[in-house]
Amino acid sequence: MQDSDQNLANTIGMLEQILEVMPQDVDALKALYNANFQNGNERRSFEYLNRLVDVAAGASDPDLFGYLVSELPKFEQSYPSEVAESKTRIKTLFGAHRISQGISESTKAAEPQPAPQKSEVDISGELALAWRLYEENQLSQDEYSTVLHDLTEVSSKELDVPISVLHVLTDRGFTNITRIMLHVSNRSGVPFISLDNFQLDQKAVESLELDYPAHEGALPFGFVGNDLMVGMLNPFNSELIDRVETASGHRCHAFLVEPADYDAALIKLRDMLKAA
Repeated sequence: MQDSDQNLANTIGMLEQILEVMPQDVDALKALYNANFQNGNERRSFEYLNRLVDVAAGASDPDLFGYLVSELPKFEQSYPSEVAESKTRIKTLFGAHRISQGISESTKAAEPQPAPQKSEVDISGELALAWRLYEENQLSQDEYSTVLHDLTEVSSKELDVPISVLHVLTDRGFTNITRIMLHVSNRSGVPFISLDNFQLDQKAVESLELDYPAHEGALPFGFVGNDLMVGMLNPFNSELIDRVETASGHRCHAFLVEPADYDAALIKLRDMLKAA
């Protein structure tokens, strides 16, 4: 089994453990739905989507209704009758919620509008990193739950920086981020550096499509001989390193960098590409 497949399997197992304790946890259900969908397990992913419909029945959450309406069409060809039933149920639930909130049916449609479609974001590697940090006592249970919630939440948004555990911890004002960085560096064997100490190399910057530093979390910044040096936010993501080597045509050396340092370098990288 490839590392990416193993990470995804570990992530699914971890999330299923969470549901045993909190069977109506929306974030865990969404993450399991996405993980199984990415894993090609259509039936299982559809089951988790229907469990979210059950949760929506008691949550009266318009955002959740909208999420369900945007996702259900993916299964219309395989499960047409079940999807139709779920859509009818959601429409009824949402209408009841709006009436209870005093929203005029004459000014707003009864059915929630689907969210704008966006490309699928694979956060399985970040979920696996969060679980690793929890298992290795680097995050408390509450901190882990917060990270899980935030990763799931931001994965539905269009961002100009990668989605990462380290960004979530930084944005939450986590006070022990340096300890976490040193732990990740020690456990992965990947050096922890500051990109501020390096001048971005134009050839290195142009060796990868912008999507890699902007969304994948792999930022090329220089060369050692013919080998590419890459700043990363998750050095355990070996599958990403393999893809970077294939895309760039160079052997890669990974280096762990702090989120703020990464973001600052990403701004410089964008400016270099625009000026080229």
